[in-house]
Amino acid sequence: MDSSTQVDTMTADATPDTSYTSAPTPAPSNVPNLLRVGTIPDNTAIDIETDILDSVVFNQTFCRFQLQNKGILHSNSKISISASITSASSTRAFFPANVGVHSLIDRAVLKAGTKTLCEVEDFAHFSAYQSLFISGEHNKEREAYTTARVMNHQPFFMNACKTGNDPDSLNASLLGQQNASALYKGLQVDRELDCFSGDTEFANPEQFGNYALNPFQMVGYNPQFQINLSDLFPFLKTSQLPLYMMKEPVSLELFWTNRNASNRVCAEANTTYDFNVDIIQTKTQMIADYIYYPQEMMEAYARQNQALQFAYVDYRLAKRTITEVSGRNLILNIGGAGRICNKVVQMLTLDTDSGDVSPLANFNSTGPAPNLTLEDITSSNGSLTYNLRYNDHFLFPVDVNNSARHFHNIVQTEGKVPFVVRQEYAGEGLVLSGAFENYANETALTN
Repeated sequence: MDSSTQVDTMTADATPDTSYTSAPTPAPSNVPNLLRVGTIPDNTAIDIETDILDSVVFNQTFCRFQLQNKGILHSNSKISISASITSASSTRAFFPANVGVHSLIDRAVLKAGTKTLCEVEDFAHFSAYQSLFISGEHNKEREAYTTARVMNHQPFFMNACKTGNDPDSLNASLLGQQNASALYKGLQVDRELDCFSGDTEFANPEQFGNYALNPFQMVGYNPQFQINLSDLFPFLKTSQLPLYMMKEPVSLELFWTNRNASNRVCAEANTTYDFNVDIIQTKTQMIADYIYYPQEMMEAYARQNQALQFAYVDYRLAKRTITEVSGRNLILNIGGAGRICNKVVQMLTLDTDSGDVSPLANFNSTGPAPNLTLEDITSSNGSLTYNLRYNDHFLFPVDVNNSARHFHNIVQTEGKVPFVVRQEYAGEGLVLSGAFENYANETALTN
């Protein structure tokens, strides 16, 4: 009797049948990525539930909101904030023109239990940089009503008459002129103004050349504005939080800017800043939108993503106080060891830029002082020289000191152009004029 098996007698050109030992190929998942911001390849019903949450802890330095572990938190959920002047309520006070109500927040923290998911420090200054990339028309038509940001530029056109409030005044067209010359630019709130005389070099603004904010934008009227969660925590621009999959309570903490400092709001030019600004608790709320997909889809997504991980950009702050002397040839270590660093945002801020000397408070970056005059060959401008040492190698082979190159690096980094004029960015161009809340634009916004 031959006791050999089929395997023993198999010839070299024969192929064994091993299908019984192969693992079955898993069927492709038909559950879309529910946490992705934007459209998903699915056609299904979506329910949205909105809760208005009051703070569980509140004072003039700190605020905490507690979220419910249900649904998926929409990234465009809002924080509504309002403030009031505690004294001298008749003072014309307003939120900084470039950051709006963001000036009230110093730090924002998102936590799950005791673990920090995301944190942004010095949030108001961070918002000043992010606000550079908001278009003027968006500021004019939306941000002025939602966040109090009003950095919209307009050209100032020729006006044939210096007394624009005179009912018998002639306009440019009636004098045979064409009202199409605009040599200067300034801030615009929501009205079109012919601010300058057509018979001069636009040297002096006319009486209507000063833009004043509307009453609902003044802090004395206790306006209520809002901030997107995706602005507080930039990673929410690409991902959403699956609260229903999180076992620990999720909380949002806000640390306010200093109540006694003169940078929560700005005052009209030539006004004494002798008041405090308090944040109103009853008007500080979270409007949380929870997204619900069909239950079986959400359960299937939870089963397939029991250990959910996603990469996102986090911001780390390195900050120090320097003087004019110590700021020369400065080497600043910004950390980041063990992390992939794809962007460095730097800002030099003057502490003296308070809310009574600038319509931007100190939420801006100061450049080298210019000494410029129209058609003057002796005019000069300061320069900023910098480089970045990354993993023991300099990013630029030659230190960068050209303002146009600085601007180019910002555009290449962000993939979009900042909405600022040359004179605002680096003191060049000499195109600013007019006034905003009695602040002369050419001095308040230059550089």
